[in-house]
Formats: sequence, structure tokens, C-alpha cells
Amino acid sequence: MAGPRLKSLDAFRGFDILTMVFVNYIAGMAAIPFFLRHAAADQDVFTLTDVVFPGFLFIMGVSIPLALTRRKADGVGTWALLGHVLVRTLALLFLGVLLVNEDRFSAAATGIGKDLWYFLATAAVFVVWASVPKAAAARKKRAGLAIKLAAAVLLVVLVVVFRGQGEDGAVTWLRTSWWGILGMIGWCYLAGSLLFLASRGDRTFLTAALGLATALYIGSRHGALDLLGPVNAFVDVGSLFGSHTAVVIAGMLAGTLFLPGAEAASSRGRVRFLAVLGAGLLAAGFVLRPLHGFSKIHGTESYGLATAGISALVLLLFYVGLDVLKGGKAAAFLIPAGRNPLLAYLLPGFIGSAAALIGGLARFDLDRILWPFAATGGLPGMLNAAVMTGVVLLLTALLTRAGLVLKL
Repeated sequence: MAGPRLKSLDAFRGFDILTMVFVNYIAGMAAIPFFLRHAAADQDVFTLTDVVFPGFLFIMGVSIPLALTRRKADGVGTWALLGHVLVRTLALLFLGVLLVNEDRFSAAATGIGKDLWYFLATAAVFVVWASVPKAAAARKKRAGLAIKLAAAVLLVVLVVVFRGQGEDGAVTWLRTSWWGILGMIGWCYLAGSLLFLASRGDRTFLTAALGLATALYIGSRHGALDLLGPVNAFVDVGSLFGSHTAVVIAGMLAGTLFLPGAEAASSRGRVRFLAVLGAGLLAAGFVLRPLHGFSKIHGTESYGLATAGISALVLLLFYVGLDVLKGGKAAAFLIPAGRNPLLAYLLPGFIGSAAALIGGLARFDLDRILWPFAATGGLPGMLNAAVMTGVVLLLTALLTRAGLVLKL
């Protein structure tokens, strides 16, 4: 069976999620340092903020071998594993589409206010995907199932009544446009999981797949995928299954280190492998930089490889500090967000919708209390965002301890 849960992986994931929450909070603020903003599409550079998303893709890649191997060890067959992967992918795509349509929401056409719609939708998501402990009593499981069914019905109703309005003024239903962060994660999770199941964790196979994924993106930039036509309009094959999936594959290469019987199973071997992997990916990113430059917006191959290399080196630091040197207490505050990442990611939007609803009922602008420095930005705005990120961290820890753990 798979080895014990890695504190370093949970802590790294928690760190990445909280960084994502923080940079989302400061997005659009004035006087924010460049390294905390996304670089423009035509700038041949990436910032700290630009490393956050590929960091999560890399972490997901590390988790895929561990999770699927654990399910296999529990007796889950290949077809059941494929079904699990597909259901999880569809759930991520669904959530991604819900969130990406927020800016298009039309209260007049939907017949319900935007804040109320997203408050109810997010609450329903919390209930539908809340895990029920296996050891729970039969009565509690039946009650939980009934509540989940009610929440699922509510979510379906909300989806049916949703109406958005585009720039052309046309009123439409939910649109994919781009898939949103969760949707992109879903596509990359599907590709990575299928590759791992096909390779059975063979590193030579995965290394070749990383090279092919990189080549796929390069080819897409030079018209090699134009023959796909409408498929590219539906899902950006070159980006999602090319450069972004390459980051996931890099994470899977790291994840194989922690499988039973791995050749580099010793701490020293893992440290050496992660160091070589990180340095090699970073070097590859710089070698390929002249092709299309570093660009998060375009998801270039050099950007993906370089940020995957940085992610491998960060994982190395977490692994040495927490799993080798046993310094887990120093990062204990990150663990709840790392083990319950979907909850931590969705909470800021839920808090915002709840604050707007409460403020509307009380006829008071609650944002002035939560965001006193949103307009001024700068250092006060960043401190304001840090406080709100701390609130998200605290709520995630409290809700996780209370048993609200979201699992797709």
C-alpha cells in the first residue's frame, strides 16, 4: 500500500492555496509591487504571482501517483479508477464553469441577485461535496444523504435559472469561454491521471510524455494543431494538454519517489532526485525561452518548465524541513488548507457574497469594514489582504476540524 501521508505535500499545497487567495485579494488594487502582479502577456517574464497556478498543478501531479496507488492498494479496479477520474474531472469542469460565468451574471435575466445566487450555489457545493466519515452511524449517513440530495436539487435549479449577459448584450445560459482555474485543473488532472494509469508510474514513460507535451505546445504555436478546428475552440489543446500538462507530469515524476518500492525511496535519494529534477526543469525553461518567452497568459513551454522546476525545488525545501528534519510544527497552520484545498479556495467568494447579503439586509456597506484599504491599495491594501487571507485560513481550520471536508 502507499506510504504515510506527506506533511511536506500538505504544507506546500496549503502554502500555495493561501498564496493564491492573497494574490486574488490584491488583484486590481493600486500601487501593488510588480512581483505581486501578473505579468502582461507580451512581457517576457513571470512574477511570484505567476508561479502560484503552476505550483498547484505540480502539487496535483505529485498527488496523482499517491492517490491512485492508494486506491489500487484498497482493491479498486482499473475501470473503477477510470470512473473516479472521470467523475472528478467533470466536477472540476462544472465548478470552473460556474465561477468563470460570475462576471457575466445578469440579475435581471436570472430573476435573483448575483450575491444571493452565488451564496446559495457555493453553500450547495459545500454540502454536495462534503465527505461523510466511513465510521459514521447509519442514521447519520442517511440524514447526510438526504441533505446532499436537497443541496443537489437546489444546485440544479440555480443552474437552470442562471442567465448571463455578454459584451454584445445577448442573454445566454452558462458559457465555457475559458474554463476558469478549476476547469483548467480538471482537464490537466484528467490528462495526468490517464498518463499515470497507462505508464504504471514508469519514469521513463513519464519523462517521454513530458517531452511530448512540451512539443505539443510548441507545435500548436506553429499551426500543427489547426486541423483540430472546433476542438481548439472548445478546449485549448496545445496549452492545457501541452505546457500545463507538462507541469503535472513533472509533479508525477516527483510523486513516484514516494511510492512503495521506489528506487529513490531513501531520504537522501529523494533529495537528490528533487534537486536534479528542479534544476533540470529550470534550465530547460531557460534554454527554450527564445522560442516564445516566459508568459503565463500564453502558457508558454518555457514558462511551464521553469515554474515546474521552481515548484520541485520548493517541494524539496518543504520535504527536508518537515519530513526529514521533522519540523512539522512550524508549518502546522498550513495543513488544514493543504488537506481541504477546495474549501479554502471557495471560501473567499462565499465570504464576499455573505458580506454583501448581510450588508444589504442591514443597509450598511460591510465592505468598508472588511476592505477599508481596497481603494488605496499599496502597503495598507496588502496588509488588509493578508488579514483577510488569515480569516480564510482560520475558517478553513475551524470548518475542517468540525468535519466539513470537501472531496470531489
